[in-house]
Amino acid sequence: MTTVSSQPGDAPVPVSFDELADLLAEQSHPSEVHGYLCGLLSAGAHPDVKQWLEQLAEQIGDQSFDEHTKQLLSQLFWHTQDELSSGSLSVTLFLPGDDESLALRTQSMGLWCQSFISGFGQGLESRKVSEMVEEVLRDFAEISLIETAEENDESEKLYVEVSEFVRLAWLNVYAEVCGLPEDSSGDDHSGQYSGNQDAAKTLH
Repeated sequence: MTTVSSQPGDAPVPVSFDELADLLAEQSHPSEVHGYLCGLLSAGAHPDVKQWLEQLAEQIGDQSFDEHTKQLLSQLFWHTQDELSSGSLSVTLFLPGDDESLALRTQSMGLWCQSFISGFGQGLESRKVSEMVEEVLRDFAEISLIETAEENDESEKLYVEVSEFVRLAWLNVYAEVCGLPEDSSGDDHSGQYSGNQDAAKTLH
């Protein structure tokens, strides 16, 4: 479960990954939706929630959403935007909970990475990016293809390491392209990505 705001300035309300998955049904996957949004925002795109819902509908084949689904997607939009603009390291990937199978969680992380690349490319258009950003995108492309052969403690540990790598890599792409404000402690978040690259390499 991820806590999100119902609209900017409101108290947080809970949004269930499973609930959104049920509502989207055959249309899309929650991790795919979140990855696409994070890619757009990390490329410096600034859609409002209405524009984003239209972009998302187009991205998944010009499908329409019912009102309840639109509300949950809007909540996810506001929460993600707030996380990124806060300058905090607490940004989160929208993935299934730990009670779900490792295979499902791994597949969802792959979908997140694949959709991040798509959203980032759409948001960036023809602008140039640094070598670091290009390296992250290459790593995400490889992670999008990962599979879990069996469920054991070692595979679980690897999943945790890779998901943390993806999270910090995303944060560093956003900081590189958009600029990231210092958090309340005044800490500089630069350099977080380079220390975690081995996590992705273990999957290749």
